[in-house]
Amino acid sequence: MQEAASDDDRILTPSFVLVLVSSSLFFFGFGTMNALVPTFVVDELGGTEATAGFVMGSFALTALLTRVLWGRASDRRGARRVMMIGAVFGAVAFVVMAVVPTLPGTVLARLLYGTGVAAMVTGSTSLALGLAPEHRRGQASSLVLVSFHVGLGLGPVVAVQLVDVLDYRSVWLLSAAFAAAAGLVGGRLPHRPGDPDAPPAPLIHRRAIAPGVVTVFGVAGFNGFLVFAPLYARDVGMSDAGLLFLAASITLVLVRVLFGATPDRVGHVRASTVAIVVSIGATLVVALWATPTGLLLGAVLLALGLSLQSPSLIPLAIEGVPDAERGAAMATYTSFFDIANAAYGPLLGLVVVSGGYRPAFLAAAFGGVVALAVLHLVVVPNRPTPV
Repeated sequence: MQEAASDDDRILTPSFVLVLVSSSLFFFGFGTMNALVPTFVVDELGGTEATAGFVMGSFALTALLTRVLWGRASDRRGARRVMMIGAVFGAVAFVVMAVVPTLPGTVLARLLYGTGVAAMVTGSTSLALGLAPEHRRGQASSLVLVSFHVGLGLGPVVAVQLVDVLDYRSVWLLSAAFAAAAGLVGGRLPHRPGDPDAPPAPLIHRRAIAPGVVTVFGVAGFNGFLVFAPLYARDVGMSDAGLLFLAASITLVLVRVLFGATPDRVGHVRASTVAIVVSIGATLVVALWATPTGLLLGAVLLALGLSLQSPSLIPLAIEGVPDAERGAAMATYTSFFDIANAAYGPLLGLVVVSGGYRPAFLAAAFGGVVALAVLHLVVVPNRPTPV
């Protein structure tokens, strides 16, 4: 079984903090890769912008295909081990980029890092939820997600500075060291695997499917904003789209740190409902108030909705799930993020091409309406009865 929550009401136990540190170190490398791979492909390897887009998107393939396998491994072999394996995949990916500076080598590295991300997310969230008291799992989810954002936010800032002083190869090797450090920190966590002889948990856990569907439609506005904000900002006369991402990032971190316990206090269904409604309103602001001020307000509101939405839905995805199946449920649920990441760029892009940005964001707002319908017509009626 996974490590049980402590008897007291604390959430920031030494083991829980180690989970946060390990995941932050790992996602520091991911942020580095996201920031530098496009310029590396174009400037160093002679690729085009289209080539860079293909390379960047390739990681989602292995992330989606292997995530459910890591969920089963987490349940049977232990979440700590899955975290450490994810860190190894990350370190190897950066070494490949340093040693094989070619387009095939970079694609291979992104594929390796994709499965590493799947393993780290599945292992760290499963372990963190097992360490937290059951009535504080929403807050635990918030803190783990913050640890991801800390690494993803700091990685690009440091990487862009270092690549000017050193070179790409040196930055790749330094990032490999961060991934390895994530594995070493994870190795200090307690190891309590499940019973390897027990019947395996399902690869796709039914309990997590409906909350996952809610997530796919609920993040339509935010995902569309991530993809099209730079172009939409230019279209409405905003010179610096970076301000939008900065405002969104600050909002995400502040809300999840300061108000991460809100879903546990008000109830996960109520909190997720409010979060989705805020996301719908934010997407409408982006669609209808096509000015720099409207986009900035929309960015903050979209981040506010997302910051509460995921921590509210994660507990619903594992509600009533036995400890021995928690990894499978988490892997199933988080797979829907991969689906959303892969789908919304092309789908909303078709709407932009045919009708412009406003219809695209109006369509994304309708996705939020679908999310509300699934939440209250499917998830709520099928919640397990408390014992």
